[in-house]
Amino acid sequence: MKEIIRDNMNNDIVIVAKNRSKRPMDKVAIQIEEETTLEYDKECPFCRGNESYTTNERFKIEDEVGWLVKSVDNKFPIVDELPGEVYGLHEVMIDTYRHNGSFYNMSEDEFKNMFSMYKDRYITLMSDENIEYVSIFKNFLRKSGASLIHPHSQIISLSILPPDIENEIEISNRYYRDNDVCLYEEIIKNEIENENRVIHNGSYFLVIVPYATKYSGEVRIIFKEKIGFEEINEKHITELSKIFQKLFKKLYNMSGYNAFNLCIHTHPLKVESKKNFNVHMHIIPRKYSFGGFELGTGIYVSSINPEELAKKLKF
Repeated sequence: MKEIIRDNMNNDIVIVAKNRSKRPMDKVAIQIEEETTLEYDKECPFCRGNESYTTNERFKIEDEVGWLVKSVDNKFPIVDELPGEVYGLHEVMIDTYRHNGSFYNMSEDEFKNMFSMYKDRYITLMSDENIEYVSIFKNFLRKSGASLIHPHSQIISLSILPPDIENEIEISNRYYRDNDVCLYEEIIKNEIENENRVIHNGSYFLVIVPYATKYSGEVRIIFKEKIGFEEINEKHITELSKIFQKLFKKLYNMSGYNAFNLCIHTHPLKVESKKNFNVHMHIIPRKYSFGGFELGTGIYVSSINPEELAKKLKF
């Protein structure tokens, strides 16, 4: 018997079919991107020492040797400041000067520098009165949409509110109207009480494998406090850096050097949402692709047991 479940954050419909993980697969070689060992690549535009390749520098953190992280204008932006139906800025945030750096091997200090950069650029981009939303995301390896291997994230300001964010906020508002309680407070409370899907329960963040998700193997990090991303302080950044270092070490030990996306869902800038909507992060592995059934129906199939995955990743 198959079970239909619904993602309570966005109303995605998911069919649980755990037996599909046992399907026979053709024995063909699967192309996997090799893990680079070079700390510096003379052809890489994001490596320290190759600054002539990059565009305007917007932010950096340095030590006595040179910059550790920095943000630059994207040479091929999704949006720009020219008049049109959509307006905004698009920057590339270089996570670390190390060409061979990745979330799988970055130190706690490297993550701290990276999140400090995220916060600085978020505050800067949200200050434009024409902006509705600021999106922070990361594509890692080709399968996730990355064009360059050097570890980098991206930040985009938009003069429109993205439909996925609008949908999540409407769902959270409707839940409050119907139940007189915040959806995210309920999720946090229920997941902590249940325990089985919790990877880590920190002071400021809850790390879970969601009960229902269209992305098999997804991990979510939920802010426990009702604060904007611009309000995170040193304590938040320290805890978040410890979480990322431990989580990605676990993911690497379990599945190796795999592609993933990181998406940070923040508050819109012109719509009041802090009462019912908590900032949260989606970490989405790109081991699996959608098939015709998912693309043709909008209904997704999951063969992952969230409790088993959480148990393997718990720290």
